[in-house]
Amino acid sequence: MSAIDTAHRRLCHSLLDAIEFGDIDAVADCYAPEMTMWFNVTGQESSREDNLKALVAGKDLHRRRTYDDRIVNTFEDGFVAQYTCQVVAHNGKKVSLSACLVAQVHDGKIVKLFEYLDSGKFRP
Repeated sequence: MSAIDTAHRRLCHSLLDAIEFGDIDAVADCYAPEMTMWFNVTGQESSREDNLKALVAGKDLHRRRTYDDRIVNTFEDGFVAQYTCQVVAHNGKKVSLSACLVAQVHDGKIVKLFEYLDSGKFRP
């Protein structure tokens, strides 16, 4: 493993662990100030600040959210993470989402995220 590979893997796991544990400050530490995120379900791009606000608002929506079965592949300027997002609602209902996160990294911080969720789970 190269130093870049190790650093990108560490950054990926730091991000997913921070989201899982609701540690918004740790999430913010993973992001560059100019970070943007695109989400396939909405087709919208959001700013770093909007993304952090959404994470704050969303962390109490579920009893638990875990990022399991992580497969991380790195490249020179980023990483791709495939995982299963397991969500447990306050009423006990469980939902499992297949997901993929593509990140562009510069100077050890995420500058661009592309999140892909199985959008079929969001249809009525």
